[in-house]
Amino acid sequence: MRYRNRRYRRRMHRGILILLPVLTAVFLVSCVAGANPLWVRGVFGLDLTNYGAEPTEAVHPTDGELAASLCDMVEILTANSIYLHPFGTASQAVAAYRDAILNDMLRDNYLLYTGSSQSLSASERLFPQSDLSTLIPAEDFENTVYRYFGTASVRHKDGEVFTYLKNVRGYTAPLQAWESQVGISVQGLEETAHTYRMTFTLSDGENVSQPYTATFAKRDDGSLYFYSLEQ
Repeated sequence: MRYRNRRYRRRMHRGILILLPVLTAVFLVSCVAGANPLWVRGVFGLDLTNYGAEPTEAVHPTDGELAASLCDMVEILTANSIYLHPFGTASQAVAAYRDAILNDMLRDNYLLYTGSSQSLSASERLFPQSDLSTLIPAEDFENTVYRYFGTASVRHKDGEVFTYLKNVRGYTAPLQAWESQVGISVQGLEETAHTYRMTFTLSDGENVSQPYTATFAKRDDGSLYFYSLEQ
């Protein structure tokens, strides 16, 4: 009987140790969420505000400057495909679009990420058998993810095209950046108190996608980031 009691107490002790961090995290999120839910998204990669339920306050032209700037953001996701992966959190977006984001960075900053002799020299010393010509620093990737998806918390790992080099904290790829040939057709653009919601279709010249709806959250400085993507 004493042996069973000791074993039961040990199980209870382990259970409490496991539960305490979870309860602490929930408590912290609940305390912060009421005052600043966007801060919670930045730290934890989630947003406790239900932006999808906000009523429409204004309708914007589908061929205006705002629509064009939002299309530029959507183009980052396409990677030359009309089929997009819906997401509801920043971590889901990064997992689905890691290669697309890195390709966009390489395409727009080709000389920066292929001409950094200092970074490439360090990589060659660590990987002498590899012919590395491209290196995108992990910090640059984190900054880009924050800019477009609203979180600085990024899990670095290999994509299907880009490889993550842990020892030098950077991404490399054996291919040059590719241009997206996908066209974006805006079907509707609405504004709410905290977001813009844009419905659009994609076309590759032969096929047209089903409509997608991207929700963009507003920052206090006027910039925007992806909140969700639905089909």
